[in-house]
Parts: sequence; C-alpha cells; structure tokens
Amino acid sequence: MKSLLHSLPFIRHHVPSNTPLRKAVSLATKRPVNLKRIEKTILGSGLPVGVDLIEQIQHGVLYLRRERFFKTDAANLLIAGVRAIGTKDKRMALDFGHVFLHEIPDIRLVRTMVAFCRDLRSEADIFAVLKHCKDESYARKIRNEILKFSMKDFADLKGPLPPWTFELSQPLKLSKKGKEFKHKFDPEDLYDNDGVAREYEINGQIEVNEDEKRSAALVYFQFFNDAYQPIETSTVQGLVFSKNVGLYSYLNHQHDGSFSISFQVPDGAAFVHVGFQTWHATSKVSLLPEFEIKPSSLLQFQLEFDKFLSDLQHSKAEELVFMFSGTTFVQDVRANRPIRLTRELISRDIPVIFNYHRWRRTDEHPEYKGDLLLQIPIDVTTQFLSRLASIKTDKRKIFIVSYPHPVIPKILNRFKVNGWVNLYDARDDWEEFQKVGQAKWYKTSVEKYIVRNCDHVTAVSWPLGKKLDHYEPIEPVNVVPNALSPHFLSREYKWKGGQTIKIGYFGHLTDSWFDWDSVIEIAKQRPNYQFELIGHSAPEDLNLPSNVDLMGPKTHPEINVIAAEWHVAIIPFKPSLLADAVDPIKIYEYMALDLPTVSFRMPQIDDYPSTITVDNIDDFITALDEYSKHRPKKGALKRWLATNTWGDRTDVMLSLAQRPQNDGIMALGVDQ
Repeated sequence: MKSLLHSLPFIRHHVPSNTPLRKAVSLATKRPVNLKRIEKTILGSGLPVGVDLIEQIQHGVLYLRRERFFKTDAANLLIAGVRAIGTKDKRMALDFGHVFLHEIPDIRLVRTMVAFCRDLRSEADIFAVLKHCKDESYARKIRNEILKFSMKDFADLKGPLPPWTFELSQPLKLSKKGKEFKHKFDPEDLYDNDGVAREYEINGQIEVNEDEKRSAALVYFQFFNDAYQPIETSTVQGLVFSKNVGLYSYLNHQHDGSFSISFQVPDGAAFVHVGFQTWHATSKVSLLPEFEIKPSSLLQFQLEFDKFLSDLQHSKAEELVFMFSGTTFVQDVRANRPIRLTRELISRDIPVIFNYHRWRRTDEHPEYKGDLLLQIPIDVTTQFLSRLASIKTDKRKIFIVSYPHPVIPKILNRFKVNGWVNLYDARDDWEEFQKVGQAKWYKTSVEKYIVRNCDHVTAVSWPLGKKLDHYEPIEPVNVVPNALSPHFLSREYKWKGGQTIKIGYFGHLTDSWFDWDSVIEIAKQRPNYQFELIGHSAPEDLNLPSNVDLMGPKTHPEINVIAAEWHVAIIPFKPSLLADAVDPIKIYEYMALDLPTVSFRMPQIDDYPSTITVDNIDDFITALDEYSKHRPKKGALKRWLATNTWGDRTDVMLSLAQRPQNDGIMALGVDQ
C-alpha cells in the first residue's frame, strides 16, 4: 500500500520525460537523498565532463528551482553535479559552483568547494566561497586556519607579532597600556563591484560598570600593507587621529557593554593591529572574547538582497510586498499587525521585504533563508531605498507604509514613478501616541504628506479613518480592522471557568494608556473577584490590592491555560483620543477564548459581539457583574471570528493594490 501511494502523481514529483539528465533530476527529488548515486548517474550519462554536461546540469537545477522552489532538490542536484565535474576537473567544478553559490549557499556545496580550493592551493578562492557561507562557526574555523598558515611568510619580521583577534579566550583586563591584536583583511571584501572601498566594523563587548562614561575605553588602529609595512595615514573615515594614540575611536559602549565601530579600510591595507586601552575609566574594564573585525553588515544584507532578487525571479507569485513595519523583526513573541499581515502573505508564497526596527547594530538579525521573507533593519533600509524602489520584476509591486517614519516623504514618489502601488496602513493614532510620551519622532506634516500621496489609505478603526480623511487622501480612507491570528488558540483549548470569579487581561501595561487607578479602584470594590493581569512594562511603584495578580509576560500557550479559568476579559485603557482610534488585537483573542469583554470607551468595538464599552468605573463594575453570570451564546463568537481573519484583511489589501492607480502627485513637499 505504501509503495502504491508513493507512485501517485500527487505524492511524488514526476519530472517530464524530455528533461535533460531526467534520472539524476528525479533522484534529487527523492528522500532520503543519495548524493553519491546522483553523482554516478550524472557521470554515467554518456556525456564527457565539459560544456555540454554542465549545460544539462544547469538546466536541471533551474527546473528544480522553478518547480520545487521550497525544497532542497535544486541544491541536491547542484552539489552532486559539482562533485561529478570535480572528479575530472576541480577548477571547472569551482567555476560552475560559483554560478549558483549566491542563490544556493548550501553548506554541503560550500564544504565541497572549499575542499576543491584546498586541493588547488587557492586561498583567495576559499575566501570567495566562505563569503556565502551561512554557518558562521565553520566559516570562522576555515578562515582562522588559513590566517595562521599565511603568517609563515612573515616569520623573519623583527619582534613578535600580536595575537590574532580570535585568540582571546578569557576576559582581558584593560589598562592605560594598550593590548594589541592583529587581523588580516579578506581581499574579496575590501572593494565592491564598482571599486569603492567597503566599510568594516569591529564588534564586541566589555565588562564595565554601568556608571562609566562611554569614553571609558578606546580602540586604536595601525594598518599594514601586504608586505607588513606600516601605512602612514592620519585620515580614515570613521576614525579620529590623535598624536598620542594615532587613529582611534572610543568604544561608546551600550548599557550591556556591547560596542560597534565602523571604519573604512585605507587603500593598500592587508593587515591591521587594533589596541584596546582604558581612557576615562574610573573602575575596572575588561574586554570579552569573541570580538571580531568583519565587513560592515551592509555587505551581508547586500548578499541576502541579491539572493532574494534571484529567488524572486523563480517565484510564481503575482505580487511583491515591501512592508515598512516599524516594529521588531518577524517572530512569535511579539506579533502585531504588520507581522501578522506578513505571515499571511508568506503563507501564500508572496515574497515580502520586511523593514524592522533595531536598537543597536549588534542586535540579532534574522538571516534570509530562501523562504521569500527578506528582513532588513531600518538603519540598513535607508541605504537600500534606491535599490528597493528600482527593483525590476513583472510582479505587482506593493509598498505598505505601516507607520509615518520621517524618511517616507523623501522616497515615496520614487517608489510611485518606479511602478509601486503605495498604501498607507494606519494602525494607530501616532499623533496621540506622541502626546503620551511615545513616538517622539512623529510629525503631523509627514503623516499628512503620506496620506495625500499614497494610492490608498487604510485605517484600523473608523474614528482614525475619519481623522485621516481630513488630510485629503486621493480616495476615502478604507477601514480595515485587526483580526484573529490562526495560531493563537491551542487546539485543545476549552473554557473551564470555576467557583472564583476571575477577571483577566493580557497586553501592554504601561501607565501611558493602561488605567491603573481605575483597575485598582474596581478591584477594591469587588474584593471577591480575582484579577489576573498578564503583560510587560507595568510601573514599578504599584500598590496593588491582594486580589490583583500581576503575572508578567506569558506565551500564547500559557495564556490559553490561564484564560481558561477567566469569566470576563477587560480592556481598561484610559478614555482618550488615543483609545478612540484603537482596534485592539486582544479583543479578537478574547473572543477566541470564548470570553465576553468589558472595556472603557473604544468606539471601534462598540458593536462587537459579547462586548460592552463604558465611560466610568461604576458602569464598568456593573458590566463585570452582569457578564460574569452569563456565557456568550454557543458558537456566536466563533461564527463572527470566521469572517475576521488576517486572511480577510490581506484580501482587502491585495484587492486595493489591484485598483487602477492615480498617477497624479498631489503634494510635492512637506509643510514645515
């Protein structure tokens, strides 16, 4: 029976009979994969190793890239093909491998090509291969081996050379006398395709008292040419020159001791010595191991961007979306509106470029995995905007502006003239956010410009839509509320209730909009109710009644377990213009948990099922008393949620993008 099932066309992929090297291509789709068998099949095809055989392998790789995009089949055939060619001509195999390496940086291909480079004693080729390696530990290991071996050429230099940067294994206490390390630059990374010197970074971390100045320690630089002779220069972009220490930069460490310093390598430089020392420190400062010098992260994003563009060509999607999010990168812990829309787009195999915010350049960055989701932090995005705007593709290009960042007016019309559909998706009243100490970057003039010059404007609530309509958009604002994530509710979830009346909340707990005074008063007036509050950013000086339990942040599965015993969910935001514009995602999740909701004034949710909004504490308590006695009608919430999914919201966005564009530009500048 199992054999019969595997023979069915929807179980096993059938390669067309006229496909070159059909048997090898078919073997690449089978699991478990047998690379050695594919290699032997290629060599047994009857074609000698040469141009004709390479063309047939290439044809097969391109076929699998197109038809089996999200599989590793193309990589399987490519690796076996490179190995087959390498049995006769390793140089020819390397040249063929480089054709696809930027698109298919499979670690098996990298290891194969590195082995061939070593056989050919080609150090430069190894560096070129490692540039595409996603396994940083492997790449670092190979680079370090090469570097140690390469120093034999300088054995006759006078005096000992400092250790390599990667040889620091224990925290090093710094003093006013510098401690130096050496680094060799990869010649492949020094210049871009236009011959312009690339920027480098030195990243690391120090142990330092949190009260120390950011100038507590510094790093100084001495550059050398390939003959290990000093390069005398007092001008290097990113560094300062001093007669006392030469070229240097303060570490300017963050609160956790991390530092990142960018600099441009002077012409002719092959090596650099970096020395660390204290400067304005009043207490102990230690340099931690694993600091490194590497090409600017901009280079890595460039490589990922190029691979994404290659994958875009093979994608069968009709759209490309650039999501200018203003939130963190796509993840499970924080999943707000732009992240959830992106997840829905990706589930439809629609390519997405996701701009996100990061606080430090040393923060974690999600690498591009060939899944058509390219994530770029805002500090890099601003340097990529011209390339993003000018992407050439036959797909419909959709630029979704999720927040009114000050850079948008400078680039919006560039996207318009390059054929993008520009859509402003207003998820909050940013002007009111600014008034409560958030969104300090916000300018009303910027948002007005965006509203007037985008092809379409959507708002998360009707009050916000009404406000933005006064900014004179090209067409009336479309109200596109939030929705329910399909992965929020656990499959086994079932409401349990209990003897004790439990009132629950999850979300942000900042006193900028969470009404702590009212919650405390409500809890005091209903001492027999247990209030369970889940979330982060609660004030530290709270004096809570004994029946209020501050539970901290929880994951969705943990919330499912806790909320199964709640009787009523609450949204106690301070009544304000900020709250008026909100359509809280949590209310959809409350309904999924089969809970009624009591909220302070929030016009968008007035007509939502099993929801009541009130204007004062007394009415809030009355509503709690009423809802705690009754359950929502069986199935009513489920039916309502069935038409309020992120899939529904994505359908609206894509439908708007298909409308004819208004090519007129209403405003050419931003009012100051």
